[in-house]
Amino acid sequence: MRKTPCSDSDLDRVNNQVSGDGVATFEGLPNRFLTALEVAEFVGCHEETVRRAYWRGLLTSQRFGVRGRRFHPTDVLDWIRRGAPTKVS
Repeated sequence: MRKTPCSDSDLDRVNNQVSGDGVATFEGLPNRFLTALEVAEFVGCHEETVRRAYWRGLLTSQRFGVRGRRFHPTDVLDWIRRGAPTKVS
């Protein structure tokens, strides 16, 4: 679980990382859509905070089934860069 916010240099490094097989890596995030719980664990906030962020339009989400939402890792990192409420320890 990540407990400190990303700096711009961290995001530049993440955005420029590509593994040997050509697949981008997202600083500990898998290269797939994430659930609200996975995003909350990565950011260091409560799952409900993630839900409120997409209800308010602060975090982009994709519909997944009838009631589900999923989040792309680049959208999560962008939300962190713009000031997601992370727990700093």
